[in-house]
Amino acid sequence: MIFILIRIFPFVFPIVYFIFLKLMFVFYNNVPWLVTTALFINFWYFLFIYSKTKNKEVFVFLIHSFIFVITGFFYVLILGSQTFINLFLVIWSLLYFLYLESIFHYFYDTKKVVVLNLKNIVAYINLITLFFLVAFLINIHIFINFSIGLVYFGVFIASFLLVFSRFKINGVSWQKNLLYSFLLSIMIIEVLVAVLFLPVSFYVSAVIIAIVYYVLSSILAISTKKALNKMVIWQYIIFTLISIFIIAITSQWGL
Repeated sequence: MIFILIRIFPFVFPIVYFIFLKLMFVFYNNVPWLVTTALFINFWYFLFIYSKTKNKEVFVFLIHSFIFVITGFFYVLILGSQTFINLFLVIWSLLYFLYLESIFHYFYDTKKVVVLNLKNIVAYINLITLFFLVAFLINIHIFINFSIGLVYFGVFIASFLLVFSRFKINGVSWQKNLLYSFLLSIMIIEVLVAVLFLPVSFYVSAVIIAIVYYVLSSILAISTKKALNKMVIWQYIIFTLISIFIIAITSQWGL
């Protein structure tokens, strides 16, 4: 029975999650209840998987999934156009489905684990999640004077947990993982402090932070596998420079 629920969950709950996100705009006084209920249902999926696999790594991705779910509720609040809201909700729910499905194939080690590779999915989901979360936090700091200290704290905690989950799935030991995650999160905060002094929109700031996170975490993840070389470093340097150049020529500077 539990296994059937595990297999049904990735197909059903993303739809429920989509409905919850839509209901925010109808029952806006009950947003905390919608978020709590979504997290509670999400919790049971990972608990069911743990009950079958007895793999404690499940709880790392339980916390990771909480960040993903909460970010969806947060980011949609700063979207103004109904078209963009609907587009975001559809894409975010589809990503949630891929994430949950890849979780199943990873912990059950099925043949589809190569197609739905959780390592790759986590890498890109972390990038997107951090971008949306940073954009939301900077937005509410600018427009409703949300505490900058809480912005830094929120980005640090999110960065730490996202990095930790990525390194964990790459086989990094707990001790090294904690150290790497802490140092990388500190570096991201330092970049964020600098970026907030630039006369750029919150989207540009969020893109810069996401790029810094992706490049640093990728290089560090590769280095833990003893596969880091000059070619790999140059690839990420070129990627970073091209990304920053595109941001510079296409973004709207200033708020």
